[in-house]
Amino acid sequence: MALKLIAKIFGWQIVVVLLVLILILCITIGITMSDQGSKEDGGISISAVGEKEIPKDFIPVYQEAAARYGIPWTLLAAVHKVETSFGSDPNMVSSAGAVGHFQFMPKTWVGWSFPGTPSKSDWENLTNIKKYGGYGIDADGDGKADPYNIKDAAYTAANYLKASGAPGDLHGAIFAYNHADWYVDRVMKYYNMYTSGDYTASGGTTIVGSNDTIEKAIQAGMSLVGKSPYSYGAGRNQSQIDQRLFDCSSFVHWAYNQAGVNLGPVSSVTVRTIIKLGKSVSVMDMQRGDLLFFDTEGPNTHIGIYLGDGVMLNDQNTYGVSVASVTKGYWKNTFNGSVRRVVITK
Repeated sequence: MALKLIAKIFGWQIVVVLLVLILILCITIGITMSDQGSKEDGGISISAVGEKEIPKDFIPVYQEAAARYGIPWTLLAAVHKVETSFGSDPNMVSSAGAVGHFQFMPKTWVGWSFPGTPSKSDWENLTNIKKYGGYGIDADGDGKADPYNIKDAAYTAANYLKASGAPGDLHGAIFAYNHADWYVDRVMKYYNMYTSGDYTASGGTTIVGSNDTIEKAIQAGMSLVGKSPYSYGAGRNQSQIDQRLFDCSSFVHWAYNQAGVNLGPVSSVTVRTIIKLGKSVSVMDMQRGDLLFFDTEGPNTHIGIYLGDGVMLNDQNTYGVSVASVTKGYWKNTFNGSVRRVVITK
């Protein structure tokens, strides 16, 4: 009726033009939304590196799985990259017996209470998974949970990471996936590479502050000396921060955050994410507030804040938040010479 009325008033040619314009507008909106959907999920945007490295066919799978379990989809991409290089391994079976795209142990998939060694048909069986408390998910609805099926595998990985603490504690969730510090660092490396967003103190640059900025960070850290025990993997969600539970990197992140300096996403902070920030300075030019790096359990596995006069403020597993000398003993022997400055004075 409305079209006939418009045609009667303006003529059918105007109606045709209006319909064409409406069609073009709808197509444009659809393309825009599709493009945004390929880049974002729950506020997570893909970086230029991610767009280049992550197989485009897998992105919607990661996004769907991540949305279902409320975790960052770029975390799934990072785990997939580290585990099987996006499924490029033709066998996808590890020497330890882990299988599929995301390298699950069969008993993690079907449930550790499953008696004996499960066969492929055992771990794909949905009844078994429900009975024995496994994590396997039949995401494509074909009646079986298959770790070699990308959709089933991605949903299962998301399920496991969520159950292990993601997104509030990414560090702990990744460590639960594979109990190794190097593994956590590697996954976080790709997670940060694939997730867009700028750090306040980004790689290769510093922020301009003042001596007051540096002193605020140090004073915040010093307030916890003898009061905050070391807690590996902690300090990455608000509950842990409120309890003043940190490890070495989350402690440094917190101290500088009290001075208004953001050293990146707290949920994913590690020594190796911080070492990319600020600018490198010579040991001979170290200043109060500079960040020092140590090879304790491998390259760049501990961090401290330099206080001057050969001492640093750090959170270590023996004494918690404490002050220690870097000119003698253990810390002298493990200091690797890397120094980063994230704040330059005006």
